[in-house]
Amino acid sequence: MRYIIQAFLALAALIAAPLLLDTPDELWEQIAAGVCALILVGLAFRGVVGFVHSRKPKQYHDSVMVPKDPPKPSA
Repeated sequence: MRYIIQAFLALAALIAAPLLLDTPDELWEQIAAGVCALILVGLAFRGVVGFVHSRKPKQYHDSVMVPKDPPKPSA
């Protein structure tokens, strides 16, 4: 659930930033805005990937499985 919230908040911030903030005039402001956008895209991607990986069925260790019979030596 936390991954979906992370992805939703990152995408919401990415969409809301151009609507709420003015367009940067200086070059360094444009670069900073681009870096922030890349960070938000990365967080959204990480949230989606984390959600997909959390839905994967859990794997059990061999110790909880029934032990196999040892192989019989061939004569």
